[in-house]
Amino acid sequence: MSTTKERTRGTVLVSANELNIGATRKARKPGDSREFSLDVLMEGSPVRRAAAVSCSGTHLRVDADRIALDTMFWVSRRAGLVLLFGRDRTVALLGKSGDLEELARAVERGSDRAAQRSLLQPLTREVVVCTAGTAVSGTIGGVRVSGLHLAVFTQQGLHLFAGAHRHSIRWPMECVREISPAPREHGRGALSLSSTDVSLTLRYLFPEEIHAVARVARAAPRPVEATASSLEMFARAEVAPPPEPNLPEFARSAETLTQACRDAAARVRIDPVLTPRFGETFFLRHFQDLGEVALGPLLMRKSAAAGAGSLARAVSALDAEQLRQDAVAAFRAASEHLFEVFRGAQETLLVEKRLDRQGQRRPEATIDDRSRIGSAVDQETASLDPVFARVLARQHLLLQRLHAREHAPPDTEDTGVEEAAGEWRTEIARLDREYGNAWRRLLDEVADVWSERFIPKLVALAAAPGRALSESGRLAILATVTFVVVAALAWWLF
Repeated sequence: MSTTKERTRGTVLVSANELNIGATRKARKPGDSREFSLDVLMEGSPVRRAAAVSCSGTHLRVDADRIALDTMFWVSRRAGLVLLFGRDRTVALLGKSGDLEELARAVERGSDRAAQRSLLQPLTREVVVCTAGTAVSGTIGGVRVSGLHLAVFTQQGLHLFAGAHRHSIRWPMECVREISPAPREHGRGALSLSSTDVSLTLRYLFPEEIHAVARVARAAPRPVEATASSLEMFARAEVAPPPEPNLPEFARSAETLTQACRDAAARVRIDPVLTPRFGETFFLRHFQDLGEVALGPLLMRKSAAAGAGSLARAVSALDAEQLRQDAVAAFRAASEHLFEVFRGAQETLLVEKRLDRQGQRRPEATIDDRSRIGSAVDQETASLDPVFARVLARQHLLLQRLHAREHAPPDTEDTGVEEAAGEWRTEIARLDREYGNAWRRLLDEVADVWSERFIPKLVALAAAPGRALSESGRLAILATVTFVVVAALAWWLF
């Protein structure tokens, strides 16, 4: 065990309760970088609420502070926050996941890649298990350690980085304990490590990371093999191609939805008054349209991932958080499409019966109707949250191991990329299945709304007496028919 004797800089730790933040996107002026209103924690300072944050090509701006991107050497995505580690300071950004992801990618584009390599490469011989941004509290050899750190877990031990400060401990630990997160805070779990002269708690870890670390932290480390120093000059990414994507098939959700559309169309109780215009064929086409809206996010991202040249790019194309946002948008778009189709059916009946659109009292979709569909949408999107969370956790772990592999010397033993990739593909396949099941349940609810709410309203509209033609209208039709007959006779005679 070793640790620096420098004084550890105090950083305000953020509790789970403090992470309940609203982030709003401010208006963007032409030529400006996108600006967000986020809660920000800078090392050694209190949390800034609703700070103005933007990222240009060279700097991250937080209110009046400017941080050069080339001083940043690591970006760590956690649940609900992004941690930025630099040579001079550490920054935590808290807010909406979509805004945070956009900022994280902008920072990564301008970050110091050489610093990443110099940090990881000496540790690759120990075989990196995972890396994670974490809030640390506790002691190492009697020295107080607290604040935000980048944790690099290897098969040999744990290395903590915060600016110029570094702390290291070696496995095994006498006690390794998982601290479960609060409900609906997946990715904010904690790991407790303790031994004779170590007592640490590391927060904001995904369960998958905790389990991976726990396996190696309890065991005696394997010896590190010595290698030729010349190999240290090169990283594996410089001499070996990146791993291939080998994506799983996205078939189950499509198959499920195809059958679900037929079942939902057959489920609608159609009144004979409305057929044939609003028969089963009409509803089959309607549910197929909803199915196309449903599959849009998966198909578009699958197409982008299939065209990626590497596993890392494929994972980014199938980013779990962005896919979750796309899915929520698709659910809501489908519910709006439902009400548009209902309004279209009303207009059709009004035209056919020559009813006055202004004067006729039409049975509109009520607040209860919208509330029922809205509740169903919220229920199904919530049912997918744990699935997306598992994909996100596996995604993080896989990207971490890909990153370690990229910086490792060419002959370093496998850093667990294949294992992590297999687990990620398994979760992607599970997402595919659960996505289709969620849409099947929503389509069933939509079919019931048609049967119980919309069909009776259309029947009432169809039963309304049509408007008879006025005297002038009948005379106009008679004159037109007479003109046509006379013209036909004249043409035949002459």
